[in-house]
Amino acid sequence: MRLVTRADFDGLVCGALITLMEDVDGYLFVEPKFMQDGTVEVRLGDAIANLPYRPDCSLWFDHHITNAASWRRHLGDDEIAARESIVPGKGGFRLAPSAARVVYEYYATAEGNRRIQEGLKILKSARMRILLDETDKIDAGRLTPEDALHPAGYVLVSMTIDGKRAQDEPYWLRLIELLRDATLSEILWEPEVQRRCDGILAAQEKLKAILLERSALKGNVIFVDLRGLTGIPEGNRFLLYTLFPTGNISLKVADDSQRAGMTAISVGYNIFNTTSRINVGALMEKYGGGGHHVVGSCRVPSEEAERAIQEIFEAIKE
Repeated sequence: MRLVTRADFDGLVCGALITLMEDVDGYLFVEPKFMQDGTVEVRLGDAIANLPYRPDCSLWFDHHITNAASWRRHLGDDEIAARESIVPGKGGFRLAPSAARVVYEYYATAEGNRRIQEGLKILKSARMRILLDETDKIDAGRLTPEDALHPAGYVLVSMTIDGKRAQDEPYWLRLIELLRDATLSEILWEPEVQRRCDGILAAQEKLKAILLERSALKGNVIFVDLRGLTGIPEGNRFLLYTLFPTGNISLKVADDSQRAGMTAISVGYNIFNTTSRINVGALMEKYGGGGHHVVGSCRVPSEEAERAIQEIFEAIKE
């Protein structure tokens, strides 16, 4: 089985759970937009996790609101089966806090040989329950200001993952192994993890200065324009919301690092001020993207970016 997933914390935890229960002999890390555009070759036997659905996959696990209609397609338009969030041999879909939670629910009731039974013991262990709870918290943005200002533990580890850096694939594969087999303290002692975590913490002040320089509060909207800027520290996407606590939604634009001539646009609720009522995923879907109710993204041709940005701003302002 080949695992097709996204290189973010949720996607790697999905990988940890799936490799615990399945024989995975290959990996493909892709961004959601490439799946939506149909540029990714998916084949029979693939398991897709935390990404939009593509035909020919054998297993599919997801939790994004904009992908809900694909669950019925995956089940052959079987409306009765589609009412279930878990279908043996097909995968699972529900609006859970994380895709990893859906993967866990799929395998938690598995039956089979000794290897599966051994996997279930680990899957249902206290260590895995903690990992899943943390994954839910991170992916759903259920953090505290302290988590954003002074990240630690799994929150800090999650900030070391940048899915746009293809050269980091060996690190992603190592993290899948560590998240599956190791305790948090063992993960944090891993030299490469430690190096990257130290780098995130060391760059906090630089990132804060960039965000203050490149951001503006426009009514309820925190507008961040990072176009033309290089050398942006990776990691802490939640720091912005500690700087603009009265804004209830962010609109970020940046050059698309994976596609020349494209602009990346992301919108998200302020996790510390969730008073917006916009369905962000549905809004992003209008521009070829997607996401959740509270966060989403899209990529548009740069020559169309100003129009898209203005339209999105008008849609989310109050």
